[in-house]
Amino acid sequence: MGGKKKKSAAPVAPAAAAAAAGRSGAAAAGNSVAEEPKKQPASNKPAKPAKENKSKAPKTYSLANTAQVDTGGVSDKSILKVAIQADLEKKIIKLVNDFRQENGDKGPISGRLTSKKLLDLYTALQKFNFKREHIEEAMKSSVLYGGDLHSALDWLCLNLKDEELPEGFSQQMQEESQRSRPRFQPAAHQKPATPSPKATEKDEAASMKDWILRYAEQSSDEEEEEEEGGKKTAHNPELEEKFDPNDRYLILTAQLYDAKEMAAAAKTKGDKAGQRMAQDRIRVIQQEMKQLESHPMFNPAIKVVDVPQKEKKTLPVSDDKEDITFNLFEQAEKEPPNEPKDIRNFDYTARSWTGKSPKQFLIDWVRKNLPKSPPPAFHKVPAGRYWKCKVRVQRTDDVLEVCPTILTEDSMQAQHLAATLALYNLVKGQSVHQLLPPTYRDVWLEWRDSEQQQQEESRTAANKPRDQFISRLLTRLKQQQNQSQGQGSGSQSQAGLGQGGDEEPEESWENLAGLDIGDGGEEMEDKSEKRGGRREGAGALEASRELFLKLRKSSLYSTLKAEREQLPVFQHRHRVLEALQRHPVVVVAGETGSGKSTQIPQFLLEELLTGGKAAQPCNVVVTQPRRISAMSLACRVSQELGCEDGPGSKSSLCGYQIRMENQSGEWTRLLYCTTGVLLRKLQHDRHLSSLTHIIVDEVHERSVQSDFLLTILKDVVMRRSDLQLILMSATVDCDKFSSYFNRCPVITIPGRTFPVEVFHLEDIVEQTGYVLEKDSEYSQKILEEEEDVSVSVTQKGGKTLQHQEVIVRDSSGWDLGPDLDHFSSRTRQVLQYMNPNKINMDLLVDLMDYLDKSPQFADLDGAVLVFLPGLAHIQQLYDLLSSDKRFRDKNRYRIVALHSTLSSKDQAAAFTVPPAGVRKIVLSTNIAETGVTIPDVVFVIDTGKTKENKYHESSQMSSLVETFVSKASAFQRLYPKYRHGAHHSPYATFLFMVMFDAFMDYSIPEILRVPLEELCLHIMKCQYGSPEEFLSRALDAPQPQSVSNAVNLLRKIGACHPDNHLLTPLGHHLASLPVNVKIGKMLIYGAILGCLEPIATIAAAITEKSPFSTPMNRKEEANLAKAALALANSDHLTIYNAYLGWKNSRTEGQRAEMSYCRKHFLNRTALITIEDVKHELMKMMEQVGFWSSRSSSHSKLQASALSKQQISVMNAVLTAGLYDSVARVLCTPSVDVLERVACTVETPQGKAQVHPSSVNRNLQTHGWLLYQEKVKYTKIYLRDTTLISPFPMLLFGGDIDIQHRERLITLDGWIHFQAPVRIGVIFKHLRKLMDSLLEKKLENPRMNLEGKKTIQIILDLIKSEHAV
Repeated sequence: MGGKKKKSAAPVAPAAAAAAAGRSGAAAAGNSVAEEPKKQPASNKPAKPAKENKSKAPKTYSLANTAQVDTGGVSDKSILKVAIQADLEKKIIKLVNDFRQENGDKGPISGRLTSKKLLDLYTALQKFNFKREHIEEAMKSSVLYGGDLHSALDWLCLNLKDEELPEGFSQQMQEESQRSRPRFQPAAHQKPATPSPKATEKDEAASMKDWILRYAEQSSDEEEEEEEGGKKTAHNPELEEKFDPNDRYLILTAQLYDAKEMAAAAKTKGDKAGQRMAQDRIRVIQQEMKQLESHPMFNPAIKVVDVPQKEKKTLPVSDDKEDITFNLFEQAEKEPPNEPKDIRNFDYTARSWTGKSPKQFLIDWVRKNLPKSPPPAFHKVPAGRYWKCKVRVQRTDDVLEVCPTILTEDSMQAQHLAATLALYNLVKGQSVHQLLPPTYRDVWLEWRDSEQQQQEESRTAANKPRDQFISRLLTRLKQQQNQSQGQGSGSQSQAGLGQGGDEEPEESWENLAGLDIGDGGEEMEDKSEKRGGRREGAGALEASRELFLKLRKSSLYSTLKAEREQLPVFQHRHRVLEALQRHPVVVVAGETGSGKSTQIPQFLLEELLTGGKAAQPCNVVVTQPRRISAMSLACRVSQELGCEDGPGSKSSLCGYQIRMENQSGEWTRLLYCTTGVLLRKLQHDRHLSSLTHIIVDEVHERSVQSDFLLTILKDVVMRRSDLQLILMSATVDCDKFSSYFNRCPVITIPGRTFPVEVFHLEDIVEQTGYVLEKDSEYSQKILEEEEDVSVSVTQKGGKTLQHQEVIVRDSSGWDLGPDLDHFSSRTRQVLQYMNPNKINMDLLVDLMDYLDKSPQFADLDGAVLVFLPGLAHIQQLYDLLSSDKRFRDKNRYRIVALHSTLSSKDQAAAFTVPPAGVRKIVLSTNIAETGVTIPDVVFVIDTGKTKENKYHESSQMSSLVETFVSKASAFQRLYPKYRHGAHHSPYATFLFMVMFDAFMDYSIPEILRVPLEELCLHIMKCQYGSPEEFLSRALDAPQPQSVSNAVNLLRKIGACHPDNHLLTPLGHHLASLPVNVKIGKMLIYGAILGCLEPIATIAAAITEKSPFSTPMNRKEEANLAKAALALANSDHLTIYNAYLGWKNSRTEGQRAEMSYCRKHFLNRTALITIEDVKHELMKMMEQVGFWSSRSSSHSKLQASALSKQQISVMNAVLTAGLYDSVARVLCTPSVDVLERVACTVETPQGKAQVHPSSVNRNLQTHGWLLYQEKVKYTKIYLRDTTLISPFPMLLFGGDIDIQHRERLITLDGWIHFQAPVRIGVIFKHLRKLMDSLLEKKLENPRMNLEGKKTIQIILDLIKSEHAV
């Protein structure tokens, strides 16, 4: 196969090279035995398959050693055997066949299918030694559905009984005797033997394999349409392959001499017509000879000049052992006597022949080639007055005896003729006849032509049923093509999955940004999309104008108008409106508190509805980065417009739309929504034709979604001259947006801020008198981020002990500058040793108490706003405050949380002003940083931390990580916005941070720091073409390599097609989930296979952080505590087990919960976060229709309730999500039973070790580990691993390659399993079945997949594995 071109060349050659280097011992079955000795001296060290096999192996059927297993130096056990229970196998095969009958292979039937291609396919299957009736059945069951050789072989492997399958396809697993290396063929094949007929068969098998694979890769474009009927046999590839220009040239040479003789004879007789005919014949022959002379394989030695020349080339003699018998001539001997006799004169003396006579040639040939045999014996036989002769030649193994049927006039001619026939038999297939006198040469050619004709006739007779079958099949294919062309356009648009955009049912376009199908909101959304544009009538606009004028007369409008006029933005109303009249795009830079988010949309509304004699088309959308901002702003604007019924009501022109909530209708003229809602509208209406104005607020935040939206809007604004775009930013970086939109104007509006007194960390510590204990969890001694170093200590007797050391960074504390010299030594010591990476909750509680008790702030009655990074910290502080006796008085304190996951009702509590004498403490994330204002805030405590999406190269995933805020964000927090009607101005802000000057000015745009898979999915879903090309137009274009990596990962996990930018059914579903694609895939299969709750818990732990904490000085204890919870050799399931235990302990009260966490070294904050994220993920899966809390029968699982079957299913789902992060365990057990050996594995990139914190750190078994991430310390470690079995990998892994004769299934070219052929085929088809289910789910999002027969069988298969 070495020199093969086309698709398979790249992947197969390295595999073969690896095989040659790595294998020792016998080659795989089907390989030539004669080649065997060359391969044996290969080195025994294991080659690293990773680098060679990096590209995916092609989906080809390998017959011999196409991609031999690189298993040098690895024991048999390392390649796991795979078997399926017999009754389950029958069920699966029935399911697969039913599916194929209903759906076919769904492959398009090639328009260029010809009889030659079908003949090639038929011949290929014949060469595998399948029976005729089986071949025909397989072709009917595959080719009619767009299948090819693979499909036909799949059908045969699935549907034939073991005894019906040819050799090499047997389903029986061969038991091997114990050897030091794996072999997957009978022992007999391992002995190099002298060539035998069987060996030559295997040679043929190997070359046949090349031919079949060459067929399999033929592209239909290269083939010309062939004519049907008579030409079928002429195109037989066997004949084409055997064509030899030299043989043909020699035949033509003989025919040329014959024609010349005929011409000479006609000339002497004066026969002009005969002469003319002979000359025409000579001309035709010479033309063909001229063509052959230019053939690349032509031998110039046999070129004809004027007289016939002796052939200079002596061809090698074929194997003497071949038993060649020609019944043709023996039958001729026994002719019935009444047939006319063939009498000829072979006299050639007159033609001056100078070479050897045939008799002499035969004698010389025997002497040279059969030196031990006696000379040929000639026995003359008289026949009346004529002669014939028998000749006998003694060969090594037998005797050749021939006698021609042609009679001659003398006995010498008879002997020459018999010698010619003997030579014909002895040197079959070689052009020796050229060295004989012309008369004998002619009879030689006559014999050969006669034999070929007879073979052709018998072949035609034998192939007649085949040709008839192919003809019938081709007719059916043509009919089928005509039918499908008739239906063509309809089905094609369906298959394109929403290429039509508007024709696609709304439900199948899932939320782009975590939006969902809401039972209540759908109809409203439809209506709201239709308003404006085409349906926008003068009547509807007039009604809006009248409503607006009516509301202006209300007392609420008048009251709030006075407050509005105090806002800085009000003074710039005319500037903003004037700029919009002149330019399609305007940037408004408004400082904090300027009122731009509420007022500019109202300016537009007022101008469009009442600015002229009649109302102008008016449909304004304002996007907000957060749901809470969209809701609170819509409520405020609705009030300012004079409506008391709230946004979305029929008496309000303002509404909002967020995930699962739509408060808007046909009458809504101003809609506040999240960025994701507008992106979803773009999926339906690419030019947003129903909108007149789009306002993108808070663009400075630079989220992936807002950057994506700006890239699209830049194009939309160019296409729509009537659309106006306003970008609003709270900070200075406005020139960038202006230049992106062709230097559009920037309007700067000053903010209205109040004097704020700022206290830094050192001031807080000094004033509160806080003391940091040495063993405090906030002390720098206990750092979470340390580096593990493994030290080998040699003990007595040569034993080595692995000792884990930890390198701690910066243990000496901060280097305090001279600026802090005037603070007390206590304060300086606290600052020096306090861990800056941890939020000091004790200090926060002390500070809040101080604010209450200190005479300095005694007069201030108002709310405290505390900025924390995430919900877990909010929960932690909430619990601390609730349990602290200083804050227990409910008449004095009201503690409120503010977070994006809370319901609208819960969030509203943060904005309600409490009665006098009650202090409200609002614990918030950065949600309160922009767009949201709490009216009664007097104190702001800023911990200086936030959570940002960060990409981890090691795990190819992003997660929310805690990080310091940028200076711009800190400034936003410093000055909470002025609130309409508020009687307080913020008095004091406490910066709870150190090194403020070292902070970045702005956050890095999210598009440059997160993985781009989700964004690429949306680009493909919206059909904006190539993600690489689209993202190159973004405001900050990411690196092309990052985009390319993202697209490659999507292809690897099966989310988009390998050769274009179209999504698969799985890809469409993933695009509707606002999570990392690997997590998304895990959740989808978790929901389908009925284990969403545990999988969502594990997914939450993966996206957040492990709940296990390892204190520096108690590492061994922590590992033992984790080991006590270990489950099924899996860190992921161990985390779930720990979570279940924590849930159970919570029911027994807080003391039991704390005790459980301490005992098992669990981080309670992390567990709370996991719990919260889990619910969020499950809610999200419910919203996209993959799970229902109502129909779900899952009861609360107890730790002991996880059965082996449930564990098998969970492992399968983990594999679906985390593949291809797999590694092969290199089993190296120690001789000493007590010695624990670190678990070493092999990944495609080389060897690695399981991290010491894993429950699999000392695992010694043959198998495969799934891992979450690969990190490099002193060594390369795998973190969070799970031992998995073959079935999940075969179901959810990479490309399956079936190697028939080795009985091997290979995934992605390097993961091998020993299994019968049928099993590989079964898994290939189960994957197709799952894809088809996901496709149906796309068409009908409300379809429940859990109870489907396919899913049930897959579950049975996964659960059966531990019982096999």
